[in-house]
Amino acid sequence: MKTDFIIRAAQHSEIIELRDLYKNTVLQVNRHDYSQEEVEDWASCGDDLSRIGKMIETHYFIVAVNRQSQIVGFSSITPQGYLHSMFVHKDFQDRGIATILLEEIERYAIAAGIKRITSEVSLTARPFFKKYGYVVEKEQKRQANKLSLTNFWMAKTLSVIKPYYGRIPACGVFCGGCPIYTREEKPCPGAEKNKTRCEKCKTFHLCCIEKGITHCYQCNIFPCTKFKGFAKRWLKYEQNFIENQNLLKRIGEMKFLEIFNDKINHEYSTTK
Repeated sequence: MKTDFIIRAAQHSEIIELRDLYKNTVLQVNRHDYSQEEVEDWASCGDDLSRIGKMIETHYFIVAVNRQSQIVGFSSITPQGYLHSMFVHKDFQDRGIATILLEEIERYAIAAGIKRITSEVSLTARPFFKKYGYVVEKEQKRQANKLSLTNFWMAKTLSVIKPYYGRIPACGVFCGGCPIYTREEKPCPGAEKNKTRCEKCKTFHLCCIEKGITHCYQCNIFPCTKFKGFAKRWLKYEQNFIENQNLLKRIGEMKFLEIFNDKINHEYSTTK
């Protein structure tokens, strides 16, 4: 399904199309959760074309385009991490478009050093954002044009890293940055203790055992196709596994852990 759409930057020449998508989505999709008067007032916020143009210039503003070159969704986020917009064409709902838009927004945010995304989310969109880890911090009334509509201030912390001093598994993950290790409920204890998980890994651990090595960088075909695919999925957690492996090769596990944990201590000290 993802191959049916491409994500690219919005262009000034598309302002009219973006306005129409926005207004039609609000009027047709959001009317299930808001009154007719409310959606009409909300939709009227799109009448100012200069505002859309300014957002294209100042936000990371992306569009999803189908094979017919039709814009089927768009999203934008400020350099400070405020997710301003996320709208999918009324005729292309439930096709995974919002998901691929959000994935790209979060990829950009991590690359830009944004640690936390905030957004004002409608009643309609709240379940979607909740599914992807956004938490309601407060319910509020937000001025649209003339009316105040109910929405939710939601937020998501993108990179939670904790200190970790245990074994570095074959794949090269620093467990302190793994979402399973850092989650609040039933976290993984890390590769040092969770041997039943890591040592049953056929893709990396058992593969290395068969070859008589401890880490993937020691393999003569590193990085293999499987490793590249696995590594790509971890970029959103701020870990580049190819770089991790090269770092392990240069300095070893002890120094590797020292560097990552020093990074954590620095981030904690600068955010207090």
